[in-house]
Amino acid sequence: MKILTAMVLMAAVLQPVAALGETEWMGDARQWSVGYASESPPYCRLLWNSEIGKTVEFRQSATETFWLVAKNSWDIPAGTTTEVTLTDRNVTKVVAAEFFDKTTLRLWPPASKGSGGLKKIIKNSFSGTPDVQLTFAGDEGDWTLPLSRVDQLYPTFAQCLKRLEAIGKPKQDSDTSKPF
Repeated sequence: MKILTAMVLMAAVLQPVAALGETEWMGDARQWSVGYASESPPYCRLLWNSEIGKTVEFRQSATETFWLVAKNSWDIPAGTTTEVTLTDRNVTKVVAAEFFDKTTLRLWPPASKGSGGLKKIIKNSFSGTPDVQLTFAGDEGDWTLPLSRVDQLYPTFAQCLKRLEAIGKPKQDSDTSKPF
Protein backbone atom coordinates (compact mmCIF):
# COMPACT_ATOMS: atom_id res chain seq x y z
CA MET A 1 0.00 0.00 0.00
CA LYS A 2 2.86 2.40 0.81
CA ILE A 3 4.38 1.81 -2.62
CA LEU A 4 1.06 2.51 -4.34
CA THR A 5 0.57 5.72 -2.33
CA ALA A 6 4.11 6.84 -3.16
CA MET A 7 3.52 6.13 -6.87
CA VAL A 8 0.26 8.14 -6.87
CA LEU A 9 1.96 11.06 -5.12
CA MET A 10 4.89 10.92 -7.53
CA ALA A 11 2.54 10.87 -10.53
CA ALA A 12 0.70 13.92 -9.17
CA VAL A 13 3.97 15.80 -8.72
CA LEU A 14 5.13 15.01 -12.26
CA GLN A 15 1.96 16.31 -13.96
CA PRO A 16 2.55 19.45 -16.04
CA VAL A 17 0.80 22.20 -14.12
CA ALA A 18 1.24 25.90 -14.71
CA ALA A 19 0.71 28.36 -11.91
CA LEU A 20 -0.67 31.77 -12.83
CA GLY A 21 1.92 33.51 -14.97
CA GLU A 22 3.87 30.35 -15.80
CA THR A 23 4.09 28.32 -18.98
CA GLU A 24 2.91 24.74 -19.28
CA TRP A 25 5.10 23.26 -22.02
CA MET A 26 2.98 20.95 -24.17
CA GLY A 27 5.50 19.64 -26.68
CA ASP A 28 8.82 20.21 -28.41
CA ALA A 29 10.77 19.13 -31.46
CA ARG A 30 14.04 20.21 -33.05
CA GLN A 31 14.62 23.43 -31.03
CA TRP A 32 10.92 24.40 -31.18
CA SER A 33 8.48 24.26 -28.24
CA VAL A 34 4.78 24.90 -27.75
CA GLY A 35 3.50 26.17 -24.43
CA TYR A 36 0.37 27.50 -22.79
CA ALA A 37 1.00 30.60 -20.66
CA SER A 38 -1.56 31.09 -17.92
CA GLU A 39 -1.04 34.84 -17.61
CA SER A 40 -3.93 37.25 -17.91
CA PRO A 41 -4.85 37.09 -20.70
CA PRO A 42 -3.59 33.57 -21.40
CA TYR A 43 -1.72 32.88 -24.64
CA CYS A 44 -0.05 30.16 -26.67
CA ARG A 45 3.71 30.27 -27.21
CA LEU A 46 5.59 28.93 -30.20
CA LEU A 47 9.23 29.27 -29.20
CA TRP A 48 12.46 28.63 -31.08
CA ASN A 49 15.53 28.37 -28.84
CA SER A 50 18.85 28.36 -30.67
CA GLU A 51 20.52 26.98 -27.51
CA ILE A 52 23.20 29.68 -27.90
CA GLY A 53 21.30 32.60 -26.38
CA LYS A 54 18.99 33.52 -29.29
CA THR A 55 15.23 32.97 -29.21
CA VAL A 56 12.30 33.77 -31.45
CA GLU A 57 8.81 33.53 -30.06
CA PHE A 58 5.34 33.83 -31.51
CA ARG A 59 2.64 34.53 -28.92
CA GLN A 60 -1.03 34.29 -29.75
CA SER A 61 -3.82 35.22 -27.34
CA ALA A 62 -7.52 35.63 -28.03
CA THR A 63 -6.98 39.31 -28.83
CA GLU A 64 -3.44 39.79 -30.17
CA THR A 65 -0.41 38.16 -31.74
CA PHE A 66 3.23 39.00 -30.94
CA TRP A 67 6.55 38.20 -32.60
CA LEU A 68 9.46 38.54 -30.19
CA VAL A 69 13.15 38.24 -31.09
CA ALA A 70 15.61 38.04 -28.19
CA LYS A 71 19.28 37.55 -27.47
CA ASN A 72 20.66 37.16 -23.94
CA SER A 73 23.56 39.56 -24.56
CA TRP A 74 21.53 42.46 -25.97
CA ASP A 75 21.04 45.58 -23.86
CA ILE A 76 18.34 47.47 -25.76
CA PRO A 77 17.52 50.95 -24.43
CA ALA A 78 13.83 51.55 -23.60
CA GLY A 79 11.98 53.27 -26.43
CA THR A 80 14.28 51.92 -29.17
CA THR A 81 12.74 51.46 -32.61
CA THR A 82 14.46 49.81 -35.55
CA GLU A 83 13.80 47.60 -38.56
CA VAL A 84 14.38 43.94 -39.32
CA THR A 85 14.45 42.52 -42.84
CA LEU A 86 12.80 39.12 -43.32
CA THR A 87 13.84 37.06 -46.34
CA ASP A 88 12.57 33.69 -47.49
CA ARG A 89 12.84 32.03 -50.91
CA ASN A 90 10.34 34.35 -52.56
CA VAL A 91 9.93 37.54 -50.54
CA THR A 92 11.99 40.18 -48.77
CA LYS A 93 10.06 42.36 -46.34
CA VAL A 94 11.28 45.13 -44.03
CA VAL A 95 9.28 45.24 -40.78
CA ALA A 96 9.24 47.63 -37.85
CA ALA A 97 10.65 46.47 -34.51
CA GLU A 98 10.58 48.10 -31.10
CA PHE A 99 11.82 47.66 -27.54
CA PHE A 100 9.94 44.95 -25.62
CA ASP A 101 12.45 44.51 -22.83
CA LYS A 102 16.22 44.96 -22.54
CA THR A 103 17.00 41.73 -24.43
CA THR A 104 13.96 41.58 -26.71
CA LEU A 105 12.57 43.30 -29.80
CA ARG A 106 8.91 43.07 -30.78
CA LEU A 107 8.54 42.77 -34.54
CA TRP A 108 5.48 44.33 -36.13
CA PRO A 109 4.42 46.35 -33.08
CA PRO A 110 0.66 47.08 -32.88
CA ALA A 111 0.69 50.37 -34.81
CA SER A 112 3.00 49.15 -37.60
CA LYS A 113 1.93 48.51 -41.18
CA GLY A 114 1.30 44.90 -42.18
CA SER A 115 1.17 43.44 -38.68
CA GLY A 116 -2.00 41.57 -39.63
CA GLY A 117 0.13 39.11 -41.63
CA LEU A 118 1.71 37.67 -38.50
CA LYS A 119 -0.97 35.02 -37.91
CA LYS A 120 -0.54 34.01 -41.54
CA ILE A 121 3.22 33.50 -41.01
CA ILE A 122 2.52 31.30 -37.98
CA LYS A 123 -0.12 29.30 -39.85
CA ASN A 124 2.07 28.90 -42.94
CA SER A 125 5.05 27.77 -40.87
CA PHE A 126 3.16 24.58 -40.07
CA SER A 127 2.79 23.73 -43.75
CA GLY A 128 6.47 23.44 -44.58
CA THR A 129 7.45 27.02 -45.34
CA PRO A 130 11.12 27.71 -45.95
CA ASP A 131 13.46 29.04 -43.31
CA VAL A 132 13.46 32.82 -42.87
CA GLN A 133 16.57 34.97 -42.64
CA LEU A 134 16.43 37.90 -40.21
CA THR A 135 18.73 40.81 -41.03
CA PHE A 136 19.01 43.50 -38.38
CA ALA A 137 19.53 47.23 -39.03
CA GLY A 138 22.42 47.36 -36.54
CA ASP A 139 25.61 45.28 -36.46
CA GLU A 140 23.96 42.04 -35.26
CA GLY A 141 24.74 39.24 -37.71
CA ASP A 142 21.97 37.61 -39.73
CA TRP A 143 19.90 34.86 -38.09
CA THR A 144 18.25 31.93 -39.83
CA LEU A 145 14.88 31.05 -38.29
CA PRO A 146 14.30 27.34 -39.06
CA LEU A 147 10.57 27.46 -39.82
CA SER A 148 11.02 24.29 -41.87
CA ARG A 149 11.43 22.36 -38.58
CA VAL A 150 8.20 23.41 -36.88
CA ASP A 151 5.61 21.51 -38.95
CA GLN A 152 5.32 18.47 -36.66
CA LEU A 153 4.21 20.71 -33.75
CA TYR A 154 1.02 21.81 -35.53
CA PRO A 155 -1.29 19.42 -33.61
CA THR A 156 0.15 20.63 -30.30
CA PHE A 157 -0.20 24.31 -31.23
CA ALA A 158 -3.76 23.72 -32.48
CA GLN A 159 -4.57 22.03 -29.15
CA CYS A 160 -3.21 25.08 -27.32
CA LEU A 161 -5.35 27.43 -29.43
CA LYS A 162 -8.43 25.32 -28.67
CA ARG A 163 -7.68 25.81 -24.96
CA LEU A 164 -7.69 29.56 -25.53
CA GLU A 165 -11.02 29.35 -27.36
CA ALA A 166 -12.56 27.31 -24.55
CA ILE A 167 -11.53 29.91 -21.97
CA GLY A 168 -12.92 32.72 -24.10
CA LYS A 169 -16.41 31.26 -24.43
CA PRO A 170 -18.91 33.31 -22.46
CA LYS A 171 -20.83 31.60 -19.71
CA GLN A 172 -24.55 31.34 -20.18
CA ASP A 173 -27.23 32.29 -17.73
CA SER A 174 -30.34 30.41 -18.69
CA ASP A 175 -32.87 27.91 -17.41
CA THR A 176 -30.60 25.09 -18.61
CA SER A 177 -27.26 26.37 -17.22
CA LYS A 178 -25.58 24.38 -14.48
CA PRO A 179 -23.16 25.33 -11.68
CA PHE A 180 -20.90 22.32 -12.33
